[in-house]
Amino acid sequence: MKLKISFAILQVFSIIIFSSCEQDSISTLETETLVLESYLFAGQAVDSVRVTKSIIYSQESDTIVTYDDLDIKIEVDGYNYDLITIGNGFYKNPSLIVEEKKDYKISFEHNEVLIWAQTYVPQVDLATISSTEINMEKIESGTPGGPSNQTDPIEITWENSNGDYYYVLVENMEQDPEYINGNLEDLLEEGEEIRRFSFRSEPEIMDLYAIDTRREIQQFGTHRVIVFHVNPEYA
Repeated sequence: MKLKISFAILQVFSIIIFSSCEQDSISTLETETLVLESYLFAGQAVDSVRVTKSIIYSQESDTIVTYDDLDIKIEVDGYNYDLITIGNGFYKNPSLIVEEKKDYKISFEHNEVLIWAQTYVPQVDLATISSTEINMEKIESGTPGGPSNQTDPIEITWENSNGDYYYVLVENMEQDPEYINGNLEDLLEEGEEIRRFSFRSEPEIMDLYAIDTRREIQQFGTHRVIVFHVNPEYA
């Protein structure tokens, strides 16, 4: 059976800021401190801006308090774009497409305090892949994996002369995935469907990532490989 791997490259930039507050003890602090978290993907619409209330370290409840009634704007090229709430603290603007080599500023007011964050979207780079197709044989249930599934790593490379952080995401794109190792199917609960396999590497300063096809690929079918270029605060 054949395992095919295709690849693409995107960039992601994260913004995480806190509103200012005075505190004497982190264990007893009652505050309206907000956390603004946003992920901007070059070439994609703004759809993952979220505002939540910070959680006190010592409190027992881990329930997330969200804010859905804020007037949030994104400024780019001197223009302000309104974000609309979609519930659970998330905001988006499907008509605003993130562009490379531009500054983005997110801002809103809460309790008469201006909360804002800003980031720069650098130029999108190109990545190359050493192979787009490999062959692996099905390991039948009840049998160990054999030498036939020993394949060379697939290398993803890109230019990183500035020493920036990257991570790699590999995900199966099939609607009805099938495990290479049939023993993994035996671990499923009765009636449980096979979920599409995916994994991501840790953010590191690197210009090469080698996919261990035996350890890091679990299912047959077409896979997507995305190289994410991330800010240091995300890493």
